Amino acid sequence: MDTIWHPDLLQTGIPKYRALLNAIREALENALLTKGDRLPPVREMAWQLQITPGTVARAYQLGIDEGFLEAQVGRGTFIRKDKPAPHIATTSFGETHVETGIVDLRNAAIPYVGQDEVIADLSTQIEYGGTHSMVRYAGHGELAARQAMIQWMDLGTIRAEAEDLILCYGSQNATLAAFLTIAHGSAPVIATDALILPGTRQAAALARARIVGLVSDGDGMLPKALEDMCRRERPQILHLSANINSPTAIIMPTSRQAEIAEIARRYDLQIVEDDGHGKFFDQRPPSFLDFCPERVWHVSSLSRYLAAGLRIGYLLCPPSKGVVGQGVMQSMGHSFSPMIAQLATLLVTSGEADKLLTKIRAHRTERVRLALNQLGRWNINWHEAAGFFWLELPEGWSSSAFSLASEKIGIQVAPADVFLPDDGVAPNAVRISLGGKHQTDIFIDALERLDQILDSPPREMLA
Repeated sequence: MDTIWHPDLLQTGIPKYRALLNAIREALENALLTKGDRLPPVREMAWQLQITPGTVARAYQLGIDEGFLEAQVGRGTFIRKDKPAPHIATTSFGETHVETGIVDLRNAAIPYVGQDEVIADLSTQIEYGGTHSMVRYAGHGELAARQAMIQWMDLGTIRAEAEDLILCYGSQNATLAAFLTIAHGSAPVIATDALILPGTRQAAALARARIVGLVSDGDGMLPKALEDMCRRERPQILHLSANINSPTAIIMPTSRQAEIAEIARRYDLQIVEDDGHGKFFDQRPPSFLDFCPERVWHVSSLSRYLAAGLRIGYLLCPPSKGVVGQGVMQSMGHSFSPMIAQLATLLVTSGEADKLLTKIRAHRTERVRLALNQLGRWNINWHEAAGFFWLELPEGWSSSAFSLASEKIGIQVAPADVFLPDDGVAPNAVRISLGGKHQTDIFIDALERLDQILDSPPREMLA
């Protein structure tokens, strides 16, 4: 039967088409819709929600790909009466709750190389009482931790000062702090790459900022696209990777970085750059800190490099702007945990951080070799410093269909559309991680099975 259900897209930080599909699922679970109901026509739904018809059509198509909805020629789109395909719960950050028996090649997880034992041993050296009392709010231990971050991330080469480095609870927290510090006015705009990490989108939503993704080529963001957007939209922030873009694994050459930096100066753009891979290079590549340090807010973390549960990262503010960033962090959490600050300092000064990094780098190098051996005949973009590779799908596959086909054989990959900053068109590609959660034999088996389904696109998609 037809439905008079009216969805409410209250979810933020995720694309509207996904929010709409989630709203349909929730309405079914809450008995506002029933199996067999016909959904409103695309244009009617678009008018009702004040979104584009393409966004509605995309939500409907994704529901069809997942087996949740069905299209009947000449009649419209319906909720399937038979049992829909199982839905994998996903958080707003794109992290998947992996079920037992599922091979997670969706999330770029850090491999286990003995982190727990190292952290347990160093934890016995944490000091308590006196000036290190846990009873009071305090920043004790922060200065040493800031200096340790500068040392480990090789930030001394650009003359970074400890007072401009703000300790944060991971890169996501640092990115949000940067956005909140910089963004002003009623409708701030952030320029980004065409594809970004879901966490960036979430941070922008919390800062009440609108993201605009820009066209890229094989070298990254196109300078002309950025300049045109600056004239049209007047963005306040440019968010980019410091080295390797996730998900595409593109590395921006220095000539392109220089062009982007000059445009940022010309239009007074503040650059928030995310460094999640620089330490994995044999020789650290230049970042925007080397071109325009006066306007760069540099984000990184030990959490991303060594252990996700070790919630420490930093925001390196432009010279003399540290006091502003610190004010924002104090409003978010008052002060940084002295226990985590001490532990991070011990990791760096003891040399254990470098030892762990060496082991993780070796793991990545080997996993990349295995991936190339198994999937090298396909169109993939990769780098040994990245914890993933980007697979452009052969003719006959869409990213959502391939993701669903992979899930059916127990493997999760990340379709391109989860990285869209807006309601743009996603390329037919997927990001595949190096399986840090899994043993090597499981990773190899998963690659072999992915290779097999790449050879067999859905018949109905072939023209």
